Amino acid sequence: MHAFSSPQRLRIAILIFVFGSLLSTVRVLTEAPRPGRFHDDVAQRSDLRFAALKASLPPQGVVGYVGESGGTADYYLAQYALAPLVIDHSANHPLVVGNFPVSPAPGPPDHLQLLKDFGNGVLLFVNKDPK
Repeated sequence: MHAFSSPQRLRIAILIFVFGSLLSTVRVLTEAPRPGRFHDDVAQRSDLRFAALKASLPPQGVVGYVGESGGTADYYLAQYALAPLVIDHSANHPLVVGNFPVSPAPGPPDHLQLLKDFGNGVLLFVNKDPK
């Protein structure tokens, strides 16, 4: 005799499955962050993280950028926080922003000299040999 041989057991099994699925969906909907709120939190934290650096940079122009490999999102957050400055993903500029939010900054290339460490992985370098 099979466990689902009777129609009533089959209905109960289907109801339990549907109820479990709905319960899971309700949990996802109630616990998931609102899309706009998550973006605003990240943007705000990025603005705060780069505030002291931004005050030390010229109000406009182009500065270089070095950061963690694979940190494309970090690069875009730096661009957002330092706007209207243009952030070029290159160390070939007189001033170069260092962005290392996860790991400590490695030793800079020979042509970069640390000008100031703003903490939290935010650094400002001066290029001894800008091209």
